Amino acid sequence: MQVTVAVAWDRGFSDAWSRIAETGPKIGVFLAICALGGLLVRALARLLSVLASRMGIDQVLDRCGLPALLRRPAADLRTGAVRVLAGLGLLAVLRVAVGVFGPSAAKDTVTELLTLLLHTLLAIVIIAIGVSLARLARTFVREALRGLSYARTAGNTVAAVLVIAFGKAGLDEVGLATSVTTPVLWAVLATLTGVIVVGVGGGLIRPMQLRWEEILEHAEDTAAQARQTWRAR
Repeated sequence: MQVTVAVAWDRGFSDAWSRIAETGPKIGVFLAICALGGLLVRALARLLSVLASRMGIDQVLDRCGLPALLRRPAADLRTGAVRVLAGLGLLAVLRVAVGVFGPSAAKDTVTELLTLLLHTLLAIVIIAIGVSLARLARTFVREALRGLSYARTAGNTVAAVLVIAFGKAGLDEVGLATSVTTPVLWAVLATLTGVIVVGVGGGLIRPMQLRWEEILEHAEDTAAQARQTWRAR
């Protein structure tokens, strides 16, 4: 009985040392990858910040109107973007380091988190581009229709359409509220189509005809006013 216990103890002790000997180098490689990867990401972040500053990214952001919209200086936005990219780089380094231990739940979790953050970053970029384009389109429409009564309304309408379109694209990229936004969009389009079909093709033909005559007369007057305004420029 004592011999059996001694053999079992020796075997357990040997297995423990074998696992330590097998896991120890992996832990060392894991720490080395994290350290070297962290230094590399930090150096690349500094280099990217310097290159972005010299390429005039701050001026581009000012022209897009994002600093005014977010009420933050362009330099702060550039620094924040670099930090976000550095965070994604560190997360990628962590994923590689965890891969040393083989397939595991931790590696899958880090991979899913990295994928989610990348999609979120892309969605933010899409929405930021949409807001910038909406701002530029609103200014362009207002300047093109300057002097007309509906210039402000037309500019705001164009900007709202662009913001809604790019906002939906950003939400679809993340996969957020897709089951809500898509049916709502189709419902709005179907409602507009039904109103047009029933109103124009049904019993509102005569009222619509009178309305269209008023619209065309107003358009002729507005066009003449617009021509005079553009010639005056």
